[in-house]
This record gives sequence, C-alpha cells and structure tokens, in this order.
Amino acid sequence: MRITWNELTVSPYDLDLDGLLCEWRWLVDETFHPVVISALGDLFLRHDDGRIFWLSSGWGQLAEVARDADEFKQFMVRPENAGAWFMPNLVGDILTQGQRLSPGQCFGYKVPPVLGGEFKPDNFEPTDLQVHFGILGQIHRQVKDLPTGTPISEIKIEGFDG
Repeated sequence: MRITWNELTVSPYDLDLDGLLCEWRWLVDETFHPVVISALGDLFLRHDDGRIFWLSSGWGQLAEVARDADEFKQFMVRPENAGAWFMPNLVGDILTQGQRLSPGQCFGYKVPPVLGGEFKPDNFEPTDLQVHFGILGQIHRQVKDLPTGTPISEIKIEGFDG
C-alpha cells in the first residue's frame, strides 16, 4: 500500500490546537504551539523561538528535532526521520486492516507503550484527538517520576475539556 502524507498526518482543521496540550502543560508551557499532528497521535510543536520539537505521546517525551520550520520540512521527508516520526509501515498496516480516521481523530493506543503496549496494528484504534492527548497527558504526568520498570497498579483519569 502506498502511503502519502495525507495518511501520515491529521488535518488540524477546526481543532482547538492549544487545547490538545492542556494536559501536557507540565511538560510543555505556553511557548509551544502545535504545527503537525501525526496519524499515530504525536505532535510536532513550534517553540516561540522557532525551534521544532517532537512530543511522543506514547512515551511522554519531548525532543528537539529542528532549528526552525524550514529545517523541519527538510528533515521530515528523509526516510530515516519519516520512519521514526510517522511510522508509515505501521500506519499502512493499520489501514490495511480496514481502520480509517474521521476528522478530529488519530490512531490512539489501546494500551500506551509506557504501560506495556506494543507498536502493533491491533493496539491502535481511531480515537478523538482531545481524548487521546487528554488521557495520555494525565498518564504521563502520573508516571513521570517513577523509576523504569515500576509496576503500576492504578492510573486515575480525570475529566478534561474535550
């Protein structure tokens, strides 16, 4: 299956982009603004100083990936970066299973990687973007200070705007 950027990204049309970050403000402050949403629910953010960051929603990590938007556009089409950041093979496998996104959705984790979920097609389902980012932001905030490998017996998900 040929995968295009239309399948690898989500249109931000009619979305409250800054609202997607309300449960992530413990990691990214108001100087970060969404610019690209991946089909797998990661965000690429522009800092007020122009740098571009990748917010991995599955791992709850933020990494600088480019000095500015022009450099990001160059980097994102490199096969090694596109493969790591947008996972076209996985998205293709999910689409081959017949799953499709509606506006305002991404392929969200049934079980996030931070809780032991795998990057396999059957661990993804179409999910409202606000729900995806709201729940994962809460989970990552709750586990961020735990040592790697700590057993997690309970996660509390609170209501959020979305």
